[in-house]
Amino acid sequence: MKYITIKKILDEIAPPNLAEDWDNSGVQIYTGKEDVTHIMTTLEITDGVIAEAAAAGCDMIVSHHPLIPAPSFGMIQKIDAGEALGARILSLINVGISVYSAHTSFDSAMEGNNKYIAELMKLRNIRRPVSEPDNTIGVIGEFETPMTLIEACDHIENSLGLWEGYARAVGDPNGKVTKAAICTGAGFDFIDAAINEGCDVFITGDVKYHQALSAKDRGIAVIDAGHWGTEKSFTENFAAKLRERCDSTVEVTETTVNVNPFVL
Repeated sequence: MKYITIKKILDEIAPPNLAEDWDNSGVQIYTGKEDVTHIMTTLEITDGVIAEAAAAGCDMIVSHHPLIPAPSFGMIQKIDAGEALGARILSLINVGISVYSAHTSFDSAMEGNNKYIAELMKLRNIRRPVSEPDNTIGVIGEFETPMTLIEACDHIENSLGLWEGYARAVGDPNGKVTKAAICTGAGFDFIDAAINEGCDVFITGDVKYHQALSAKDRGIAVIDAGHWGTEKSFTENFAAKLRERCDSTVEVTETTVNVNPFVL
């Protein structure tokens, strides 16, 4: 398929207008290659992912996290082969791999990360928060049956393919939870919507110490299933959406590289 057609499909799956103003979703590198025959999806672009994509003959990588950070995270002033990011950019260009990142544009899409993991958890009545209609990132849903906070942690770990003890929790371990709010990644800013919706538990990642204290004071349980833990399913989710829309001339594969930086 032509690159311009693939770009249109990507923009349909993760509409650019849904991205946050500070974000750098969209095209990161376009090598000029007009025909795309092999796309690889990944949460993160690492050296291992680039090597895997190059060995597989990929023309494009679609990542969740942007290869090139938004200006608010530091403007790129040079491409230096002696620095990690510069070396990755040069490697990708040298092997002819274009890069597209579907970050908050996909977080905000109703069929994006949040609904997908809500479905993995088998939540019912998945919807946007009605109390904050302008908040398009997270979703609300209910567990099939009430469970304790401990049971909810176990359920989430099993649903998301995480190892036992991966999730951390704030709240009464034996307290019952039914209604849940979800915001994948570092989503603590969504907690007001969770509280306003009357949720028993808020599921996200990257919860800081003082944020945990604040949640406890406000009477809502929180499960921190990690940034990687809540977003690693991007790889399979986005790949499936591409396979539905691309024709038989395009192979879509998912990285097998573990991009989680935490090993212990």
